[in-house]
Amino acid sequence: MTYSSFSQNDIRVKDSVVVLSEHQAREVIKDLVRYDALKLISKELENRIDIMSEKEQLLQQRIASKDSIIDIQKEQVRIQDEVINAKPLIKLNGFVGVQTSQVSLSDPTLYFQTEVNINKLTLGARVFIQPNNPGGYGFIAEYKIF
Repeated sequence: MTYSSFSQNDIRVKDSVVVLSEHQAREVIKDLVRYDALKLISKELENRIDIMSEKEQLLQQRIASKDSIIDIQKEQVRIQDEVINAKPLIKLNGFVGVQTSQVSLSDPTLYFQTEVNINKLTLGARVFIQPNNPGGYGFIAEYKIF
């Protein structure tokens, strides 16, 4: 039998029976069984590949959602750091104190001072009272150098 005479279609109309030897029949059966087994294995492997692809997509979705959560948290931390480190533009202070001239407490001056700090500039007023002298007031203007 040559390749030119071999065909899958039966060209004989009367007789459609092909006679095989025992050895050929065994080989054909082996091939058919192997083909069926390989077909089942191939189908099982395709199912496994589909399952793994679905798992991979699910994992990628989880990773993407975790990355977005991490990005949102980083943004929140950055905003909180900005709020914590932000310096107030205007700060109001008030003081009460005693001032002496020289190192003795003979003529103390009681004063009340209020001021507003705007960055490096301080503006305010001071009211003072002395026991034996009339009280008074004054204005404060300071600029912070260092």
